[in-house]
Amino acid sequence: MSGRHTTRGERAGMTGKIDHLVIGADNLAAAAAHGEACLGQSPGRIGHHPAMGTHNRLWSLGPADYLEAVAPDPAAPAPGHARWFGLDSAGPARLAAWVLRVDDLEAARAIAPEGIGGAMALERGVYHWRITVPKRGVQPFDGLFPALITWDSAP
Repeated sequence: MSGRHTTRGERAGMTGKIDHLVIGADNLAAAAAHGEACLGQSPGRIGHHPAMGTHNRLWSLGPADYLEAVAPDPAAPAPGHARWFGLDSAGPARLAAWVLRVDDLEAARAIAPEGIGGAMALERGVYHWRITVPKRGVQPFDGLFPALITWDSAP
């Protein structure tokens, strides 16, 4: 016995690593300005999530870690469901969510709190991922519980 404390999540398979932090706002310029003020550097180019009706900009925080600024995309049609990270009522820029990378998304969902949401498959270019999106758009515990993500392909 190593003496290391083991959590229920580790025993059941919800081990993971922080994938990224999310700055949300009612507009992308405000979210990006907030991130730029915090990090002292400009974000990357604008990306789009058509299935969510959002757009984003990213900052690299390391080889596989990043900060994302995301907001509703006024040029995109409404998605017909709640946008992720509470963006349907985003307001001013703020840390809106954190995302936990897990190896087995279905096993992690099985032990996550009620309201974690289904796994939505998304892609952009060479990136393919599955992420939990709650029906009401806000993660359990008023957004304090992480969204869960599995990367199916990435460079």
